[in-house]
Amino acid sequence: RLAELELRRRARDVADRRRVPARPPFRPLSVDRPSRRQRDVNTAVSRLGSALLSSYFVALAVFLYIPLVVLVVFAFDNSTIQTLPWSGFTTKWFHNAFSNGDLVAALERSGVIAAINAILATLLGLITAVAMTARKLALRGVVTALVLLPLVIPYVVLAVGMLILLNWLGLRQALWAVLLGHVVVSVPYSLLIILPRLRTLDASIVDAALDLGASMFTAFRRITLPLIVPALLSSALIAFTISFDEFAIASFLVPAGKETYPVYVYTGARTPALEPQVIALGAVVVIAALVIVTAAEAWRTHAERRLRVGTP
Repeated sequence: RLAELELRRRARDVADRRRVPARPPFRPLSVDRPSRRQRDVNTAVSRLGSALLSSYFVALAVFLYIPLVVLVVFAFDNSTIQTLPWSGFTTKWFHNAFSNGDLVAALERSGVIAAINAILATLLGLITAVAMTARKLALRGVVTALVLLPLVIPYVVLAVGMLILLNWLGLRQALWAVLLGHVVVSVPYSLLIILPRLRTLDASIVDAALDLGASMFTAFRRITLPLIVPALLSSALIAFTISFDEFAIASFLVPAGKETYPVYVYTGARTPALEPQVIALGAVVVIAALVIVTAAEAWRTHAERRLRVGTP
């Protein structure tokens, strides 16, 4: 009896195995290789994209730098009318420009205002960035909106508002008002440059310094400040550039007889006798700016490389 039951159980097992299909062997997923035509299409699209991108950068360089090249070229033209062909090579316009006391004084005023603006804007941007990275800062969004508000306000509107305020206070147009306006419009750029750099720093390093007995000022001076030097330099350069070539605010707030360089250039460009001198001095400014920016960029790159390798 037991043998018969065992034979029946084995027969059922064999029947069940026959009814269940066998699992197919594992086959790895295969990726179909693109056809030759598809590869040719992909290559053509890639080449077209590269050509369009290269053309865009070439056009951008032409629109940005060709006017500067033309300015430098015509600074050596002997004619008072800037047309082709040249009437002859000369350097007298440079001598006349530097002999023009009003033009040189305007250039000096713009340089001094721009230098002070670079220092103040970078300092205020640094203070604001440090405050915004603090762990406890009430109304962080409101502070950010107020600081960045000058980015969306036209300079002409800001200049008119400042002029009305000066008249309401009984004050006259002055260079300090021009400087104040330049600081107001430069601080947002400084903040946008310094703040991301501060946020990338590891806060645990400063916390470790504080745990070891360093004061907040010492930790900032010895740890944080060296790490953000490239950002501070970039901020100063941007603020200097904004102030040096700013026209709208200066044209409303500058006192008579103390024009800044952009205001004087705007006036001189409409005077045939002064136009060649303005062009010559503009060529000097372009070359000087190129040298300064190149040197500053080289120094900033060197500083970032030193920070990456950890050298003091």
